[in-house]
Amino acid sequence: MNFKFSKTIVFVVAVLTMCAAASSSWAELSAKASRTVLDSNETLQLRVRLDAQAFRSEPDFSPLQKDFEILSNNRQQQYSSVNGKAQSYTDWNLTLLPKRTGIILIPSLKYKKQISNAVEITVRAASTSGNSAAGKQPIYTETLVDKSAVYIQEQIILTQRLYTSVQLRDYSLSELDIPGAILQRLGDNQFQKMINGRNYLVLEVSYAIFPQSSGKLNIPALRFGAYESTSRSQFGAFATRGNRVFRDTQSKTVDVMAKPAHVPVNEWMPSSKVELTQQWSNDLNNLTVGEPVTRTIRTSAQGLTGAQILPLTIAPSSQYKMYPDQPQLDQQISGEGILGTRTESLALVPNQVGDIILPAIEMRWWDTVQQRMQTASLPAIRVQVSASAAINNVPAAPSNQLLTMEPLNLEAAAVETTELSWLVKLSLAANVLLLAGIVALLVGRRRQPALAKRSTETQTSALLNLKQQLKAIETQAQRNDLIGMRDGILTWGQCLFSETPPTTIKQLATLLGDADLEAQFVQLDRQLYKGDSADGLDITLLLKRLKQQSTFSRAAKPDLGSGLKPLYPD
Repeated sequence: MNFKFSKTIVFVVAVLTMCAAASSSWAELSAKASRTVLDSNETLQLRVRLDAQAFRSEPDFSPLQKDFEILSNNRQQQYSSVNGKAQSYTDWNLTLLPKRTGIILIPSLKYKKQISNAVEITVRAASTSGNSAAGKQPIYTETLVDKSAVYIQEQIILTQRLYTSVQLRDYSLSELDIPGAILQRLGDNQFQKMINGRNYLVLEVSYAIFPQSSGKLNIPALRFGAYESTSRSQFGAFATRGNRVFRDTQSKTVDVMAKPAHVPVNEWMPSSKVELTQQWSNDLNNLTVGEPVTRTIRTSAQGLTGAQILPLTIAPSSQYKMYPDQPQLDQQISGEGILGTRTESLALVPNQVGDIILPAIEMRWWDTVQQRMQTASLPAIRVQVSASAAINNVPAAPSNQLLTMEPLNLEAAAVETTELSWLVKLSLAANVLLLAGIVALLVGRRRQPALAKRSTETQTSALLNLKQQLKAIETQAQRNDLIGMRDGILTWGQCLFSETPPTTIKQLATLLGDADLEAQFVQLDRQLYKGDSADGLDITLLLKRLKQQSTFSRAAKPDLGSGLKPLYPD
């Protein structure tokens, strides 16, 4: 009995091994580096993943030894099944130390029949100056900012590092708080670095900072905390907490410049790269009168959050109707900081046969690299719209019908035709109404949860941006910076009314319908442009009313007057 049981176990193990070997023949092999820019005395983590189980063998890592020293290689395997969907992979995590500087290509690696992707990294020469504590103290910090001067709302990358050559545990870092700025934590990273012959573990935390007012931006010092381990073994399983260790980072100051005077407020988007892309729900070669087609336009901006991207301006046309959907805001973390996206969908319904021209779409933005205005655009499109299929498919009478037709009682036929036509029309109308009601009910039930969720996520992001804008306005008011305060109020209004963003605070006052705010806006302009006394300007009341108006729950928006064209012209 035991012998049979042993044979069964051996058979099962053999089958599993064969399955794993077979699965690895089609599984994908990929490579991903934890860092793509580093100094020559720093390490990086390379993760090589096989989407299958590999029990014994491993990829050929010998090509790495040309440009890297392999300090460690750890294997990790994972298998899980959630809701009937299985996930299986094997990871090899390698710690690499570059042997030279410059642009180095981590070559493609091979495992059986699979080949991984190559990864390009940049290795800089290690700096010998800078922090006076580098390589001299067992524990010290370093603070880096990528720019010493920026424009208002431009992204700043802040990097805080803790260097330690002794074993520490339970790391912590105090919270970053900067009034008048939007903050986004980008992530944490750790690597090794050799300095003056001493090996350091480096803990790195990075942030994206978006200043909302001009002047000096003070970045405060933060505090790293950790426990010094009492165990002398670097990898001791029973290491315990020892003395509490604290190290403060360096404070920094960044100059924040005001928006250039020649750039309109409704075109201010400081970014290093802006792109427009679009998708269509249907083939543009098969458009029909009265049938909608959805145009989805995606605006991506490097160095901006999704809430900072301005809405597109799309001119209406008499050739089609436009029905815009609620925009979707999103953002991703990349090697260059925040990549914000704004996705706008419009349903277009052609109302005439023939050629229709969809005009070009342009987005003006400030290039933070070239220090000038740029334009991202989508070209104009000419499409051909055909008549409705119902019109084209009306059956024609046979040509020989009149030849075989017998004499008719015209009076009786007319009465019978009238009664039949009336009954047919009534029946068709009732069926159409019933079918339309059923379709609307089904579609509404299906779309309501998704629309409600998307609307809630979008409003949450927008409300957070409104809160940050209000904080920036308060900071400008405390500094008595009335020009920056006025620009901040207009930016706040454009966020609040993203569908029809105002270009002046007079238009904003009309949209708000608030007499107190309108009076304060008038007093603000009088002091700025006419040099009148500020006795009539009540900043406390102005800020209070702005806070009360920071809501998207208003039932209707007042008309801006005859200065704007209607969104859906007849």
